[in-house]
Parts: sequence; C-alpha cells; structure tokens
Amino acid sequence: MQDAGVRRSAPKGKRMRWLVAGLAAFATLGAGAQSAVAAGGPVVNEVDCVRACKDGEPRGGSLVEFAGRNLGDVSRAYVTGGEREVADVPGQVGEASAEAVRVRLPWETVTGEFSLGTSGGRISSASDTMLEIAPIPVVAKWRCVRSCESGRKPRPGSLLAVTGVRLEEVQSVKLMGKRGRGDDRTGRVGQQTFAGFRLRVPKGARTGSLIAYEADGDRSPRRQVGIAAGRVQVAPGATTGGVFPIRGAHDYGNEISTFGNARGRPHQGHDVFAKCGTPLVAAVGGKVRYAGYQSSAGNYIVIAGSNPTQDYVYMHMQAASAYKTGARVETGAQIGTVGETGNAQGCHLHFEMWSAPGWYEGGSAFDPLPQLKAWDRET
Repeated sequence: MQDAGVRRSAPKGKRMRWLVAGLAAFATLGAGAQSAVAAGGPVVNEVDCVRACKDGEPRGGSLVEFAGRNLGDVSRAYVTGGEREVADVPGQVGEASAEAVRVRLPWETVTGEFSLGTSGGRISSASDTMLEIAPIPVVAKWRCVRSCESGRKPRPGSLLAVTGVRLEEVQSVKLMGKRGRGDDRTGRVGQQTFAGFRLRVPKGARTGSLIAYEADGDRSPRRQVGIAAGRVQVAPGATTGGVFPIRGAHDYGNEISTFGNARGRPHQGHDVFAKCGTPLVAAVGGKVRYAGYQSSAGNYIVIAGSNPTQDYVYMHMQAASAYKTGARVETGAQIGTVGETGNAQGCHLHFEMWSAPGWYEGGSAFDPLPQLKAWDRET
C-alpha cells in the first residue's frame, strides 16, 4: 500500500480525551464498548495519508491507512469534533486486514482524534498515534435554501447554505463549468462562520465543481454542484413587447418545422419560411452574445434579450450580420436577411428561444411558436 509518510504523536494530555471520546462514540455497540483496552481490540501504531492529501497531510475527504494489529474486524471509524460547531463524525471504512485498515475521513474532520470499532464491540486502545489535519477550508455539504427549482435544485440566483470546516475566512467561491475557463463563474459569499457560509449562485453558472477560496489563497477541495437551467418560459399567447422577426410574407412550414421534431437530433427551434433576402429584425433588443458562421447554422446571431432575460437565436441568414459579438441591438433593428446558408433546405429563419442563463450557457431551449404567433398578430 502507498505510504505518504505521515506519522504524528498525540500530546500526553490529549490521549485520555480522545480515548473517552472514542468510548462515547461507540457506546451503541453494547457493553463490550465499556472495556476500551479489552484483549484483542484494535491497536493503531501508525497513520499514513494515502490519497487526496494536502502537502502529505490528511484533511476532510482524504483516504488514510491505520496500521497496527487486530484491525481485520474494524467496521466503524469516528473522528472527534469537539469544538467550533462540529460534532463527532463517522468515516467510511474500506479495505482491511489484521495489520491495516483504510478509512475515508469525513469531510467535516477537524481534529486528529479518532476511534476504530469492531462489530464485536471493541474499540481501539490508546496509542501514541494521532492524525494531524491540514489547516485548509473544506466544504462538506450544500443545500439550496431560496429561489430553488423543483426538488430543491439550485439555479442561477439561488441561495445556498454551505457547511464544512474552517470556512470563516472564505472570501469567494468559484463554480467551475465544463468548457475551460470561459464558463467558470465567481459567486458572492456572506454570513461566514467556522462551519458554514451562504452563497448566491452567480448568473451563468453551470453544473461543475465548487471551490472555496480564503484570503491567503488556501482553497477547499472540489465539491460537485448540479445547477438547473432555471427555465422561465413565455406563456402561450403572451407578449414580451417584442416584434415579429421577419419583415415580409412568411409561413410556419409543416410538422418537420416544429420544435422538438427529431431529425438526427431534436429540433431546438421553429422554422419560419420566407423569400431569401426578406429583412430580419431583432425580435427583442439586447446584447449580441455570439455572431458568426457554423456548418449547420450557417450565418447566425444570438442576442441576449434585456426584457425578458432570455436568448433569441437566428440561423441560416443570407450573409453575416452587421452586428458583431458584444454589440447592442435595439428591438426592431435589422440584423440580416432570410437565407439558406448552412444545413438548410429552402429559404427560412430557424428561430430559437432559450431560458436564462442562455444559449449553451446553462439555459434550455423551449418552443418559440406561441410567442412568434403572438408577435405576428401584433405586428
């Protein structure tokens, strides 16, 4: 087994304290737990950090190996909390033999005081060995407490209650996305204590890893967070104050043109047919998120609308839009003309609407036809 070389001795004044704590943790094992040093009980002489260590030392979530004797029957492990809002917490016991047992430390691990127990009610006897825990922030759990999706799943704008240890100095939290640094987002923290803080999920956050950063640069191990899209759909027949995007004669095609139609992959918009060269305008003004050419979409533009905060996507334009990424566009401004570029059959506009936080930024596409028809009636 791998040996990271971590061997620490407990001060004599602490030995009795962790032994007593171990007895309390295993009181539920029965009367046998009252004789802590019963013959044949587990004895620990060394502790090595095997995996997920910090500079060779264990921390919450680390895999450690206890070496000694009579360890083959170890089935339970506890680390003593003892201070700062952290209670005694159980570890996860894994591979074991007479001479060694591996334990995944609980995320809330604070002290180096531990107890090992067997199914027969024996607990580890006193020794000179003790864990020395790396002094870094560790996030143990999180839960959504406000502005959550169904099932208490967080979305951009949700408030999370984050718990763990050594969190009072956390100044920022980064939510790592999936496509390099471009989709990473930094969130605001507040109400920091040793055992927790509050986090507002930032706009544009996607499912990924949460990392908490302290003022001096120490950071917590990664913890996975699943982010919902936070869909805000426009109700059928409703209006956003926008305009119909095609300035000319048009039709809505057939069933193949509809949202969700499977054509190799689900159709994420609705196709509206019109003569090539017919002017296209911004249905809702906002900021250009993307503008360019793609083999399937042809010439396209994505506008992040300011009212409501949804993305509006226009594909297969005859030529590249005069509006480039980052430009501001007013509602009704001409952004291009109907075309047949990319993977298109017949001159048409492929139009998509995406919920916040946007097009392939954690949002979800939804059927734009009710809104298109509402605009059509008013234009």
